[in-house]
Amino acid sequence: MAVYIHCNFNSEVLRMATDVNILIPDNDRVRQFREKTNVPVKYQTLYLLHGFSCDYTYYLRKTNIERYADEHQIMVVMPSMYNSAYTDMKYGLEYYTYLSEELLDFVERTFPASAEKENRFVAGMSMGGYGAYKFGLSCPEKFAAVAGIAGSYHAEHRYQGKVSTVSTLCEALYGDPPEITPEVHDIFTLLERLSKSGQKIPRLYICCGTEDSMYRNSEDLKKLADQLEVPMVFEQGPGKHDDKYCDMALQRILDWMDFKGKAGV
Repeated sequence: MAVYIHCNFNSEVLRMATDVNILIPDNDRVRQFREKTNVPVKYQTLYLLHGFSCDYTYYLRKTNIERYADEHQIMVVMPSMYNSAYTDMKYGLEYYTYLSEELLDFVERTFPASAEKENRFVAGMSMGGYGAYKFGLSCPEKFAAVAGIAGSYHAEHRYQGKVSTVSTLCEALYGDPPEITPEVHDIFTLLERLSKSGQKIPRLYICCGTEDSMYRNSEDLKKLADQLEVPMVFEQGPGKHDDKYCDMALQRILDWMDFKGKAGV
């Protein structure tokens, strides 16, 4: 079974203690490799981002991610990002900087996570799907693949009242009156800019239930990817914006990501 670690550490970027749940594979083959070679094992790692109103406990409480991580022999990192929309807030904390710079560095210095691009992956549901795409498209040099489950990809929908949020939070995120900066916050702008940059784009996957209010977000993102001729897998079918769909989607995503498991064995 995977080793479960609850880690609380002091973030210099956030200027406060913050929580991360981590799953690390552990089996006889890995132990034997360590004993015979004395070489540290490095694992492929999935950064799994939660949605609005959730925290670092969501996937362990509401899905079978521990079993799936063990089956695929991958590390899974689940940070607490609160209702930050994975953003350096206009009036608040720098959550995006924490995620993209400090957290990756902390994880790879402290745990047996590979620091190679081909061994890093990012995914999330709802606000976490938005965060995964923002992270993956802004830092394409860091990830092999990006996946979103029912992502809230239209950032402006937050202050237009089209997704769950509160007005004071939107002002903290995007200013007063709230306004997004497309090249920072807009997934569609990030995808178009990356497609024209000549940089290698990570493999892209999205999925959404047809009964989900977020379905249009996924549809719009897939349409843009097709227009730009950027390969993107879009899986759809019956499902709502709930834990049941999230658990099912996680299994499909992990199969699609096609992990090798151990980067160092």
